[in-house]
Amino acid sequence: MFRIKPLYLTLLTLSAFAMPLTHATSTTLMSLSDEQLSETTGQALMSLSYIAPTDTANLERQRAGGSANIGFYKLGLEAELELNTNIKKLQLGCGGSNGADACDLDLDNISFGCITGASGYCITTTTTNPKQPTGLDSNNSIGNQKNMKDFVLTNPYFQFAIKNPNSASTREVVGVRIGAEKAEGPLSIGSLNTFSGYFTGKSNLTMQGETNVSPVRSDTWNQRAISTPSAFLGLDDATILNLGLASVKYSEITANYSTVSRNGLIVSVVGNRVTQAKIQGLNLSAVVDDIMYGTSTSPALELNTSNSCVRIIGICSGSFGANIGNALLPVLRGGISDYIKQQLATGLGTTVSGLSTYQMPYNLSNVHQIDVNSNTFGIALSAQNIQYPDYAAAVSKGWSMYLQDAFTLNISDKVSSLVSNIASSSNARDGNITLLEQPYRNCYGNLKFC
Repeated sequence: MFRIKPLYLTLLTLSAFAMPLTHATSTTLMSLSDEQLSETTGQALMSLSYIAPTDTANLERQRAGGSANIGFYKLGLEAELELNTNIKKLQLGCGGSNGADACDLDLDNISFGCITGASGYCITTTTTNPKQPTGLDSNNSIGNQKNMKDFVLTNPYFQFAIKNPNSASTREVVGVRIGAEKAEGPLSIGSLNTFSGYFTGKSNLTMQGETNVSPVRSDTWNQRAISTPSAFLGLDDATILNLGLASVKYSEITANYSTVSRNGLIVSVVGNRVTQAKIQGLNLSAVVDDIMYGTSTSPALELNTSNSCVRIIGICSGSFGANIGNALLPVLRGGISDYIKQQLATGLGTTVSGLSTYQMPYNLSNVHQIDVNSNTFGIALSAQNIQYPDYAAAVSKGWSMYLQDAFTLNISDKVSSLVSNIASSSNARDGNITLLEQPYRNCYGNLKFC
């Protein structure tokens, strides 16, 4: 469904004359004074603009390796285009010069817009995904379908990249872009298989605090010592402390962890036929330190006194030994922190020093809900790499999509789940550190992918 809503639709004053309403010949045209002209306003439904190869706004000329002879013609519509649309399969640029076995853009079950619940927020599709809806409206039942929310394009336009625009004999169209000066609204995707272009946003990562968590894998937990923990981090077992009379092993203790968050992390999907996003600025080394030493808003790690064992002369001592262990933690934290960092680095295939700059991969196929709010939107078909006006970087040859600062990716899971997916499996390294909620619902009833 499409709706076009003109912002203004008024007749322009042509030249310095106005036609009277009564029938008259051209000799009865009346001139307008300067004062009358100053009081006359109007805006066309359509607009046309041009950026020459030499203009300062021509970013293609300025970029390294860019073309110095491309101009840009823009035909715009001064209107709002409201979409509420479902597309079963969107594939653009399949095969061709970019390769035979994939598409430049390949998306399944796309919805522009959503159905809102009683709260006014988008609701999700019914799913067997273990990641249940936890958003602002977690009731995803059909009975909670109340209203529709549109995806809105403000001032949509066509833009043509013309090589040698001043030469009639060699003039050539090398790119066509369909864009909008602002894109805003819910966008959901069943599976984003491949992406080409420039797609950036922010990510908020929350590692939820837990109590009674074992550092090791469940198969190495010493069940003879104490009761079963609530969760496992998945680290290898080792001895933390051995003073002869007293010793502490990872497999015989549990700990309480506080919540640690990282907000406003940069997420970027840039390139041709990309399958993963990169979450930058996570600094896993600092995350471990925050968990171990605490922050100004969260307490430091502590042993769980009711479910930890410190061996004194070989005998497991419960709360008394755990209290001794907590008393020794100030001198043990550094070693424990280094041990955890080494385990995480091994799981991610990097070094301990590399944890601070590690960019966490995240499979685009896991991203289903995107709340778009971007001042630069475009889908382009280009014969070469081109940096279109207002683009932060060039997009590659073929089909591409551009959405800058367009979304927020919220990842929230327990410390034990996130760490175990790094240390004891390849999930994080493979781009599956955690699942995300399913796509928004965008049609009434039980139709396909709705």
